[in-house]
Amino acid sequence: CLKYQALHVNNLLRKASRAAAQQSSDGGDDAPPPSENVDLFSRHTPHVTLYLADFDLEAKAIPATGDGDDAAANELNQTKVDEFLGAISALNFTEMIAGWNCPLSLSNEYSTPSSTSYYKINGAYTMLPIEDTPCLQTLSTALLHSLQSYLKQPIEVPSWVASLPEPDRSSAIYRSRTYGSPNVLEGFDPHVTVGFDPSGADAPEGQQQWREDAMRQWNDAYEQVRETCMDEVQGIALGKNGVGGTVLADSRMGYWELPSKPKAHLSRNGLRSADRNRYYAAEE
Repeated sequence: CLKYQALHVNNLLRKASRAAAQQSSDGGDDAPPPSENVDLFSRHTPHVTLYLADFDLEAKAIPATGDGDDAAANELNQTKVDEFLGAISALNFTEMIAGWNCPLSLSNEYSTPSSTSYYKINGAYTMLPIEDTPCLQTLSTALLHSLQSYLKQPIEVPSWVASLPEPDRSSAIYRSRTYGSPNVLEGFDPHVTVGFDPSGADAPEGQQQWREDAMRQWNDAYEQVRETCMDEVQGIALGKNGVGGTVLADSRMGYWELPSKPKAHLSRNGLRSADRNRYYAAEE
């Protein structure tokens, strides 16, 4: 269900972005390309990020050949990759989450008093927030401790961290310099990235109303199925990072299946959820 919702949202955003581009040129042939960069149907894979960092796995310390998706094109050092995969394989996921369920459901933490929202638009990013659970937090924390020694040095702190108020800014800087990411431990914020539009980062208010309109359209439809729309983490995958924190399609380097639970999981209304989508969390 959640994978379908992510695809549905991304489709709406891409259509709205194309329409906005056409409208900006009065429908002429010289319309600019759509500004939405995420394509969950071909270039990118919907996922919940457990740990996103810049790891030292490349064959040579060469600058990236481009930005966005092209930045992941550098050749990898297979010895380093094998060691990295071995560090993940050494984790005992069965023991780690023994007795736990690992559900996935959307969060409405960014709602306002006047409306319930299951999405977040933050600058260039459009995201579907995921309910944080002890299972997701435990998996994320285990991975960062296991993979910390593979971080590429020197570590760059994301530019957006500077805009945070204190003490959040200092905490985020510490997590970035220690673990390569501000979005771990108390900063862990599970979500599915469904859109990335660089022009939206500094767009004047109202200029990108098409994004808000598309998300409200999706949100209204999602509320009709919310009670039965729950999934479950099936495994952890390692993939290469693309534009806007996406994971490139066909870039999977490893997969670790989580232990299955013998008992059925219940949806919010108490009915058994059938035919769950296989949904995985990616961490590079």
